[in-house]
Amino acid sequence: MQIQRIQTVYIFLAMVAMMIFLIIPYGEVHYLTSDPVVSEKVYTMYEYGLLIPAAATVVLLIVDIFMYRNLPLQRTVLTISLLLTLCCIAVVCFILFKQAKAEGMDADFTVWDILLPIAVILEILGLGGIKRDIKLLNSYNRLR
Repeated sequence: MQIQRIQTVYIFLAMVAMMIFLIIPYGEVHYLTSDPVVSEKVYTMYEYGLLIPAAATVVLLIVDIFMYRNLPLQRTVLTISLLLTLCCIAVVCFILFKQAKAEGMDADFTVWDILLPIAVILEILGLGGIKRDIKLLNSYNRLR
């Protein structure tokens, strides 16, 4: 196998999307108790419940790029990073809606929240590329 496989591109793009998500604000909260509405941006770096799975996803995706020689292990690591990305989506929704409502705030998504579903789609495409390579290698093994 070579490192120039299409799943490597998908995994790299998912890693870039998650790295951008780590440094930009993913939401905005508005305090409803004050007369002039005060807004505050919410960053991933300050929410440890979101920072840990997002950073673990980035690390797993970096490791996963270089596992091109062991496709079953690459598929397993990519599946784990996909689950962590889905966990990040759930935590973002929890923080912006449940926790903000409980504290008397109104929360909004930002445009950058689209990075998480994009990362999920790219990881699923990467899994499809790995599956296609495994099928191709199995067909070559049958011909021998």
